[in-house]
Formats: sequence, structure tokens, C-alpha cells
Amino acid sequence: MLALVLAATMITAAAPPTDMTRSILTDVCLPYVTGETSDTVALEFLGFVETPAPEADTRTFQSEDEAYLLRLTTEGSLADGNLNRVCVIQARRGGFDGARASILPVMREGGFAPEAGLPANRPIWTKAGVTVSLRQNPGAAALVRVTFSSLDAEGY
Repeated sequence: MLALVLAATMITAAAPPTDMTRSILTDVCLPYVTGETSDTVALEFLGFVETPAPEADTRTFQSEDEAYLLRLTTEGSLADGNLNRVCVIQARRGGFDGARASILPVMREGGFAPEAGLPANRPIWTKAGVTVSLRQNPGAAALVRVTFSSLDAEGY
């Protein structure tokens, strides 16, 4: 009987909240900038809707609660030898510390190297042409910027 009560309690307990910043980074930004995918299935799953973009080579999205904004941009091409892809997450919840806590495990697990000598409030990680930076200006949302440059990638 005790086992049934315990099982029922576990089933009805609230699930921990999704780490949205980490999900966007791993499921959208990194695959986008590395060229693995450019579809929006992950964005739709995470509850993002597309918003009007300021430029033809840019797509913008926001979460349904407007707590997260996202911008995807591609410039240049492999043919001209200068391909650049950018994914910017604007995290309006959790601040700098929350965003850092979300992305730091991803950077470690993914083998990204931290840039040495940078201020703690402006960290940058790099790996194979991909750069991930985090910053927050006073009074503004935390920004996670993920970029890929074919000029920085070896053998690309």
C-alpha cells in the first residue's frame, strides 16, 4: 500500500521547469550555426512563434510569454568563402547568472574552450569556428550570442 501511495505522489508531483535557455542553445542555436539544421521544429516544440524580421536574411521569434526572443541570421555563403551564421537568445528571465548556469554545462560537455583573461561578466567560449558569448548590460536582458564563421573554422 505504501508503494502505491509513493508511486502516486511521484506521478502527481510537479515536474521541474524546463531550462529554456539551455534548450534553445542545444536544440536551436548550435544546430543552426553549425548547419546541422535550419528548420523550426524545435522552436515550435519550445513554444516560439515567428515575428516580423527587419531584414531578408534574418528570422525572429519570441516565446508565447515573450520571456525569450530569438534572432537567426545567415550572411554570405560557402561558395564565396565567407559564411556567417548568428543565433542570438535574449533571455528576459533569470538574468546573467541564470543564463550562465544554463549554458556553462553545455559548453563543458561540448568541449568548448573558455577564452582566457576576459571579465567574468563577459565570458566567451570557442570551438571549431563556433563562438558562444554571454553578456548583460545594466537594466537589459541577458544575451547569449552563438556565431559560426567559416573563416574561423579549420577545414570548412
